Amino acid sequence: MSNESTATAQNDLREFIATVEARGELARVEGAHWNRELGAVTEVLYRQKVEKAPMLLFDGIPDYPKGHRVAYGMFGSPFRLATVLGMEPSLSTHRKEMLDHFRKNIKKGFKRIAPKIVKEGPVLENVLRDGAVDLTRLPVPIHHEEDGGRYIGTACGVVTRDPESGRINVGTYRVQMIGPDTCTSYISNGKQGRIQRDKYLKAGKPCPVVIIIGCDPITYLAAGFTMPDAMPEYEWAGGLMDRPLELIEGEVTGLPFPARSEIVIEGEISATETALEGPFGEWHGYYAGDAREEPLIHIKRIYHRNQPILTCAASQKPPHSHLFERCFLRSAGLLDALEAAGIPDVRGAWLHQAGGGRTFCVLSIKQRYFGHSTQVGVVASQLASVGYISRWIVVVDDDVDPTDIHDVIWAMGTRCDPKSRTTVLDHCWSSRLDTLVRDKNMLYNSRMIIDACRPYELLDTFPKVCESSPELAAKVRAKYPELYR
Repeated sequence: MSNESTATAQNDLREFIATVEARGELARVEGAHWNRELGAVTEVLYRQKVEKAPMLLFDGIPDYPKGHRVAYGMFGSPFRLATVLGMEPSLSTHRKEMLDHFRKNIKKGFKRIAPKIVKEGPVLENVLRDGAVDLTRLPVPIHHEEDGGRYIGTACGVVTRDPESGRINVGTYRVQMIGPDTCTSYISNGKQGRIQRDKYLKAGKPCPVVIIIGCDPITYLAAGFTMPDAMPEYEWAGGLMDRPLELIEGEVTGLPFPARSEIVIEGEISATETALEGPFGEWHGYYAGDAREEPLIHIKRIYHRNQPILTCAASQKPPHSHLFERCFLRSAGLLDALEAAGIPDVRGAWLHQAGGGRTFCVLSIKQRYFGHSTQVGVVASQLASVGYISRWIVVVDDDVDPTDIHDVIWAMGTRCDPKSRTTVLDHCWSSRLDTLVRDKNMLYNSRMIIDACRPYELLDTFPKVCESSPELAAKVRAKYPELYR
């Protein structure tokens, strides 16, 4: 792929869709209903074609005008994620290669670029103010059969501003439509958006908020990527694009949002009013967290493009349509954080899709000293990418591919003694979404570190692995290429 076409794919959602369609990875679906069918079509397809299913663009949705579309599975294949990250298509064939390339390029040429405030943009083609605000004009889906309502925010960016520091945060949190001009959002404890929101509400003040649905692909990735406070999401997005992200400031709150967004909702989170939110099928494949009262959001403005596209990331039992990019970004963030912590020779990481991109983490290391593998597991268990509702952290040697579950289980079964090489940690960061939390006022969980490395003292004497050498494997592949296509 040329640099020009990659840059085009980053500009906005529509140009990304055009690039995906040219590659043959877009499927247009007509006539599916917003009430449960959109989510069901996506779920069944992605369970059948893990990491190979196309991006889905639904149109002709009953009750809505032609052209009011809904998209699922934006980055559900390695090619689509590699494209938006500016990688050559050949790099999308293996997860570890993609991770190594992404991290190398970020370190080599990345610079944060401040956004540019503009007065015009496609998102201002339609502006609904005050009494004209009506979310029901959009084909907001019920994603799962037992959801508590219609969710407009799943593949979204929720924008808030810290009242003390002024830092703008963009995070991906679920948003439920309550009425034509009201909605509510669940944000787990400890998340940056929750911390900022609660500063307003505890002071008895409404919290200004903007919700972006259908933003450019890079900004959407930034919203789902756990950033340190020192790295604003819009500046990270600009750095990855290598140009300033153009933003428009909301008429009511002054909060900025991308000028080429599809749909933007602007309003205030009430400090006094609540509405019942949930349940919702979540990332781990359960209706967890039940329905609870959450602060009500009063919508003052809706901005949208002509014939808007509503982006969705409905979670189901893993694997599902938006797990690949989350596993990738969290794994990259974990490797960066371990490196920043000064831990040497961590060679790879992967948060597996079967664990919802959170509950099953694998790291590979080149062992350098006694206790190295335990150190890596303990530190990783508390870092941002893994710390939230984690369960299992597995550490393997660098001859094991952390992205290959067969390799990982083989190492666990042949190199880990459960009695002496496992560590249990208690009172770790959890959430009411955790299926094993029983007291919603005590949001702790435990997790296990599994040391599936060869014991350090036995590195020189441990039995040799029985497999073809790389040289012999390359020789037979070259001799019989038709077998390995």
